[in-house]
Amino acid sequence: SLFIASEGMFFVAFFWAFFHNAFVIFSPGVTEWPPAGVEVLDPWDLPFLNTLILLLSGCTLTWAHHGCLEGKKKDLVQGLALTVGLGIIFLALQMYEYSHAAFGFADNIYSSTFYMATGFHGFHVFVGTVFLAVCLVRAMKDGFDAKQHFGLEAAAWYWHFVDVVWLFLFFAVYIWGGE
Repeated sequence: SLFIASEGMFFVAFFWAFFHNAFVIFSPGVTEWPPAGVEVLDPWDLPFLNTLILLLSGCTLTWAHHGCLEGKKKDLVQGLALTVGLGIIFLALQMYEYSHAAFGFADNIYSSTFYMATGFHGFHVFVGTVFLAVCLVRAMKDGFDAKQHFGLEAAAWYWHFVDVVWLFLFFAVYIWGGE
């Protein structure tokens, strides 16, 4: 839990940078947020779909965890496989969104904070997906049971943390920051 708290502080720093620049505008030529000329992404398009994907992945992971606790290997394996698949889909959609965004990383302070926050989150989704894929392989080899499943438990905590961070990103960066 200390690791997750320390990771949370990284995201607090990114949110701080985003909101500080939105409320206290110091950049030359910038008088509004987002800066004039920035074509923000529609939050109800890919970002909303990605939100649904991550929320669903939290459900499939919880299903897998309950499968482990109840000795239902099939539920454990299927839940983990779906969660890993949803993580991969999230990352693919995030890459698609980046490649089609009308602004680049170095265009202005808005785009820099946008890419830093969402990119750092995307990196955490990647790490979580790998972590869950390892759990999936272990689950298929009977590596977990109701009493011995710390790796799965740690992966679940991490994944739910990533889900919660995304909700903050979605509302702060895509909805509020895109007005």
